[in-house]
Amino acid sequence: MTSVISRMESNYRLVEGEETILRPAFWGFSEDELRRRYRWSHDDVLQYWSGSIPGGRTFRHFLDTVAQRDWPDDGRRISYAILKRDGELVGMVSCYNIDRERRIGEIGIYLGEKDTWGHGLGTDALTTFAGHLFNDLSFNSVYLHTYQSNVRAQRSYVRVGFENAEVKRRYAPRVGYHDELRMDLTRERFTLVQSLEHRAVGPAR
Repeated sequence: MTSVISRMESNYRLVEGEETILRPAFWGFSEDELRRRYRWSHDDVLQYWSGSIPGGRTFRHFLDTVAQRDWPDDGRRISYAILKRDGELVGMVSCYNIDRERRIGEIGIYLGEKDTWGHGLGTDALTTFAGHLFNDLSFNSVYLHTYQSNVRAQRSYVRVGFENAEVKRRYAPRVGYHDELRMDLTRERFTLVQSLEHRAVGPAR
C-alpha cells in the first residue's frame, strides 16, 4: 500500500538534467522500449558491469515481472528511465533497499546503449537523480557499490560527489572473488560539490 500511495505523489515526476531526462518507470514503456530493455538483459557485458539487469526467460516473462521489479509494492525500490534529450531510452537508474525512516537508499545505474558510453550521459543522469532524491524526495544520504577495478565508473561517481567508504572482498557467481567498493553521498556533500561545480563553470551567457 505504501508504494501505491507514493506513486500518486507529485514529487515522482519527469526530471530534467542538462543532457538527460528521467521518467518514472511506473509511467510505463512503449513496446519498443521494453524490447530494448529485454535486449540489454541478455547482454553479457552489461550484466557483468551492472550486476543484475531485470530480465526473463522469455520476453513474455520479462513483461510479466518487470513492473514489480522496477517499482515493487513494498516501496523499497523506485526506478526511472534514462532518456536522451530527444526522448530515446538509453538506460535505467534506481534507488533500492530504501529505508524510509532513515531516508537512505542504494543507487544502481546503467546505460544499455554502448554508443552512449564515455559521453557524460551517465554522470548527468546520476547527478540529476541524486538531486531529485535529495531535493524532491527528502533523502538524507545514498550509497552505491562498484567493482574496485571499475575506475571509469568511479571517476563519474566522484564528479557527482560520492566518496569512498569501504572495500570488502565479495564472491559472485558471475565474477568470482572480487573487491567491492562502497561509495557514499550525503545531501550536504552533494549540495557542496554541485555548488562548487557551478562556480567553476560560471554563469550562463
